[in-house]
Amino acid sequence: MKTLVFIWLIILFMDNLLPLALARFYSNYSHKEMALSVLGARQSPVKWVYNVWCILSGIVFCVAPFMLYQKYNSGLSIAIWILLAIYGIGCEIISGFCPLNENKKDEDVITKIHGGASAVGFMTLLIVPLLLAILQFQFSEIVMGVISLLLFIVAFVFFAFSLWEKKISLQKPF
Repeated sequence: MKTLVFIWLIILFMDNLLPLALARFYSNYSHKEMALSVLGARQSPVKWVYNVWCILSGIVFCVAPFMLYQKYNSGLSIAIWILLAIYGIGCEIISGFCPLNENKKDEDVITKIHGGASAVGFMTLLIVPLLLAILQFQFSEIVMGVISLLLFIVAFVFFAFSLWEKKISLQKPF
């Protein structure tokens, strides 16, 4: 169990660190203007490393939430496990096997699969901190429940900003 927690923590840390490191080897990549998936795009010089990492990370996201189920043994912990598995499969594994095309004008079936799987995966990931907060409050883990609730609020605010930015960019014809 402790090994699984340790592996999951490494995955979470590397999910943030690896894109920063890989961007140094991709001269046209910009964190401010491009999605992380561009690092795994077919034209990317770091695609192999990024896509293999996505697949490994996705497998861990499918397996590691089992420890939540073991700790809480409730329907809510199963729901969280399922949502994290959907994220792992959609955003990580499918994205690793279906890299997008860097040029948005040349969107093909693989790119559409990547986009759809990522959208579904991220939507499920958005809900997890809220469910985790509810679960932790049910088991009187108040501090962790508050932290999870705050993380949900932060994630939701950033999600809203993302939608707002897309709406603004769609309103500008040129």
